[in-house]
Amino acid sequence: MKVIKILNNSLIMALDDDGKEVILSGKGIGYKKAIGHELKESEVQKIFVLRERKVVRDVIRLAAEVGEEYFNLTKMVISYAMETYHMKLMDHIYLALTDHLAFTEKRLRSGMAIENFYTADLRRFNPEEYDVAEYAARLFAQKFGLELPEGEVGNIAFHFISAQENGQFEERNREIDRVVRQVLNIVRYQLELSDLEHGIAYSRLMTHLRLFAQRLIRGQLTEDGKEDFLHREVAELCPKEYDCVKKIGGFLEKHYGW
Repeated sequence: MKVIKILNNSLIMALDDDGKEVILSGKGIGYKKAIGHELKESEVQKIFVLRERKVVRDVIRLAAEVGEEYFNLTKMVISYAMETYHMKLMDHIYLALTDHLAFTEKRLRSGMAIENFYTADLRRFNPEEYDVAEYAARLFAQKFGLELPEGEVGNIAFHFISAQENGQFEERNREIDRVVRQVLNIVRYQLELSDLEHGIAYSRLMTHLRLFAQRLIRGQLTEDGKEDFLHREVAELCPKEYDCVKKIGGFLEKHYGW
């Protein structure tokens, strides 16, 4: 296999023997490698064949923003899910979970944690996905010295629920996709964004929308709390975006009764 792009010390893009682009991981695999370098089989620990070209592009962008330790952690967790429970996962989880873990570490160090009020249901109805999330939490604690709150474990479990191909979640995933597409159309129209589908910001938006739509379809949305400082600040400083969210709220009320 031939190197075509160095992402970081443990992650590179290469051409396999059939001329297809793959992402390779291995300890020090990218260290002092030149474009065109022929890799030895012993240098490669994992091969990721990503079918979606857009996911490949976003992985490249994300590699420039976050440390390789997050990619390595994601790789270990996904391997555990596939080997232990034979999960068939869509490509986007490599991007979504890496970004989620990196952002979670930053939030926890700044004293912020996102609550999850449906963790008990997740543990009960999705024990395999929840076990994978608990495995991720153990690795996270070992690597960063931070304990993931139970709500964050539930959020990771949701990534594995929504990323599975076929199976019992197929129809639910189709409905989630419908919600996401419709919300994105509102965003495009309200904010006059003709070229929305590019960059890490878009990928983060998609991750957030999919998790939101998952909770919507399952009827597990959180209850309204008191209006907090962040809510007031956003409403005041970002009136155009806030108005867009209100339009989304009107759509959800009309079509989903929420």
